[in-house]
Amino acid sequence: MRDVTAGLDGSPETVAGMLENLLPDARVYCLNQVHSNGIVRAEDIAKGDIPEADGIISRNPSDVLCVRTADCVPVLLWNDAPPVIAAVHAGWRGIAQGIVKKAVNQMQKLGASVIHVSIGPCIGPCCYEVGQDVVDALGSEHLLHTNGTKYLDLAGIVISQALSAGVRRDRIHSVDLCTSCHPDKFFSYRRDGASTGRNISLIGGESWSLPGLQAG
Repeated sequence: MRDVTAGLDGSPETVAGMLENLLPDARVYCLNQVHSNGIVRAEDIAKGDIPEADGIISRNPSDVLCVRTADCVPVLLWNDAPPVIAAVHAGWRGIAQGIVKKAVNQMQKLGASVIHVSIGPCIGPCCYEVGQDVVDALGSEHLLHTNGTKYLDLAGIVISQALSAGVRRDRIHSVDLCTSCHPDKFFSYRRDGASTGRNISLIGGESWSLPGLQAG
């Protein structure tokens, strides 16, 4: 639905402004994502600030947490009682540093014990060709070989991290759509290059009422 955000760039400042207009009564949080395993708490962020991090956690389910992706894995997490929500931008570098397991562990420290994990559209093993440096960082458990070329299943690694942190398999949900394979639906860095836009994933507040959003 690119016409929803036509003419907008995918920067965190622009996306935050767009979401604040669409959800005027919500407290919206966007991140300056840097492919790290840094996770921040919403209550520590001053209004209007955009912290440098790749994950955010809130104990207020009315907050709207946002991550922007263009092949990396958007991971949304929630626990109903006590209410805890989180949004994670999981690129291969952040995954290599255990960002998903770190997010689950931090939620558990806030009392979350029935955590659900939702994995949004990301580049699939059909298209994510990698070099040996990425294999060395992430391991070979989710590595596929096709005619001598290496392909990696990023979403599979995210699932493994969530499982190792104690999330039950039946509470892990995946969209299973490859961003690179669907140019009519998603932006893709691997397919389109650095100038591509960003797919927006949200959790919290009334974000469920919005259509699929993109910025680019």
